[in-house]
Amino acid sequence: MLEKILESYPKLNLRFHRQISLEFQSKTCLYGAMGIGKTDCMLHHFSKPQFSALNKLYINCNDTRLNPLKDLENLKQFLKEKNISILILDNHTPLIPLDFILPFLIVISSTPCENFHNIQMPPITFAEFLAMRKIQEEYALAQYLKFGNLFEQLNGQKKGEFLKLLASSPTDFWILRNLILNLGQKISLHQIYTKLKKEGKLSKDRFYAYAQTLEKSGILFWLEKFEHALAPKKLYFWDFTLKNAVSFERNFNLLFENMVFLELLYHFKLEFFYTDKLDFYIPSLSLGILCAPFTQTLETRLNKLGKEREFCDSLLILSLNECKQGEHLGMPYSIIPFVEFAQNCILDSNILD
Repeated sequence: MLEKILESYPKLNLRFHRQISLEFQSKTCLYGAMGIGKTDCMLHHFSKPQFSALNKLYINCNDTRLNPLKDLENLKQFLKEKNISILILDNHTPLIPLDFILPFLIVISSTPCENFHNIQMPPITFAEFLAMRKIQEEYALAQYLKFGNLFEQLNGQKKGEFLKLLASSPTDFWILRNLILNLGQKISLHQIYTKLKKEGKLSKDRFYAYAQTLEKSGILFWLEKFEHALAPKKLYFWDFTLKNAVSFERNFNLLFENMVFLELLYHFKLEFFYTDKLDFYIPSLSLGILCAPFTQTLETRLNKLGKEREFCDSLLILSLNECKQGEHLGMPYSIIPFVEFAQNCILDSNILD
């Protein structure tokens, strides 16, 4: 079996790769959500000329043809016999020990590995989507909005099937679906659990453990309220189109808001917050952000800004296609299209000049 696996090292025949630079050490775990190109990124990295002379072995631990307990029991001896320098364990399972001494021991997983150099693969941003797909700019945003930001383009039905695969059991899918239905909402896990308990039988431990796993793997994110750490957090996901796959209800404003969140997450990690009237606030820039894909109600939202004016020096308003400079009650603001914001990420320069 190991001989067959060695001979079937994957070939890179994709037309595109993630446009991201990562620093791999001898023991590296690349972890994160499904569907963001972790495997492709790793294989692409080790296809570079400096690794061409090294013997490589790639094992997909989820391969249905593989019985890890039986087929990999002599793996350590096999690595020595074949002089393997690079071992890549994809979809790693705890059934396989990680006590190998090699120039490169690489694990691809949904969560971090103890005693490894752990790298969390970030969600795909619009700029990377554009560079990776090489789509003409005038069509790129429409494609992005339709399919979302997963590595493979999946329509609504296929994305639903993908989510069921991700959840791996009907109970976990029930939990995941209900989490997704609260995308962009200010809510707590306790509130979601209480709602689910009214619908059916569910262990509290099971619910919280699964929710924690989703958070660890970068599938969902919680955004804190500025200066109110105990307040309900806002819930976002690594793919902003997920709600369309689990609900007939459409809320483009929340989809757009999740898109903006992912851009901010990439550049600011979680060093930003929400407030009562601002979708996002970045303290280091004293910058408030409003998501307004359509600006018809913008004046009403600006009028409702209250205490935010005490700590916010300027406003960035993100729309679909409007571009405008202005001032409201002494606070300067800029309205720019999402595409310009996502491609340039010039928050820390002269965006409000």
